[in-house]
Amino acid sequence: MLLEQEGRKIVIPFLSRQVVEHLAQGVSPKAARREQEMEQYAKLKEANPGASLEDLWRLVSQAELPLKRGGKKEDILPENPLDANRLKTLARRQEVGGEIPSGVLKPAIEALVEKWGARPAQAEAMVTTAARIYAWCCPTVNEVEPGQLVWLAHGTRKSRRTDPRLFVPVILTLLTPEETEWPLKSTVDLKKLKVRQIERLTAEAWRQDGVLTTLDLEWILGISPSLIRSLLEAYHERFGILLPTAGTVLDMGRTLTHKAIVVEMALDGMTTQEIARRIYHTPEAVDNYLRQFDRVLLLKYYHVPVSAMLRITGYSPGLLEEHLALVEKHFPDEAALTAYLGKRGIKLEKSS
Repeated sequence: MLLEQEGRKIVIPFLSRQVVEHLAQGVSPKAARREQEMEQYAKLKEANPGASLEDLWRLVSQAELPLKRGGKKEDILPENPLDANRLKTLARRQEVGGEIPSGVLKPAIEALVEKWGARPAQAEAMVTTAARIYAWCCPTVNEVEPGQLVWLAHGTRKSRRTDPRLFVPVILTLLTPEETEWPLKSTVDLKKLKVRQIERLTAEAWRQDGVLTTLDLEWILGISPSLIRSLLEAYHERFGILLPTAGTVLDMGRTLTHKAIVVEMALDGMTTQEIARRIYHTPEAVDNYLRQFDRVLLLKYYHVPVSAMLRITGYSPGLLEEHLALVEKHFPDEAALTAYLGKRGIKLEKSS
């Protein structure tokens, strides 16, 4: 993360290469986090020799601060949800070109030709592509504002040639100038800050064609996964908005099941456009989820056994169970089910 201390810009590592290597070797996440903290503290001391460990915590690990317990009934949510359209962040694109100094380009090409047997033109293309990917994933200091960090998020863009779950670089705003002065005296203050950060981080990643996992948020924010889930659920309950995470967009992890939520919203009378805005999905995706629910309704109408429904639809047992629970909740009798399918433009025929 880029910080500005005493008029100097410094980079605080959130996941250094050394820490990643230690995690891969089996070092516990808790120990790795402490190791990362020491690296962060050393960087902060370079810019501000008088900085204390608590000064670092106020910037990147607020949960480490000695905080008083807050009341459970105190409101931690903002008055209004974040308007994602007002965020400045846009998706990063791979640069078409990008100049590589001849002193770097020539030796790299020669190494590929001599050591690996690549043709000169092929070697040059490989070096140029690698440089373009590096520039895409590693923005310059001038491209990042104080309080922002660069992270690799799961990609959401789909195409025939790429896996939608490949990683994409995103620039995230962890700390705004206002939040550097945030009063942190109790756990309520901490939760208020973390809600704002989760709201902004997930929306910024989404606007850059990426989504964050609970593990990403846990590492970036320094709080437990249970607290992250409770804050996401509280936010959804208050505003009816499902913040975009890997769990809700790509069905990764154990979070709120967005397919069932889409159906619930539609049955409550919301339009496709309204649902799409609230769950950070495209209208096409919302329509697709509703068509999936239509299939379950049709199978229920024709009294198909649940075991056969699983084979016919290809849905997981959990998803089918959620859909069937919605059928029982909203369609107490066959007449209600028939009326809904009629509104969806589906004609029904009873077998003789």
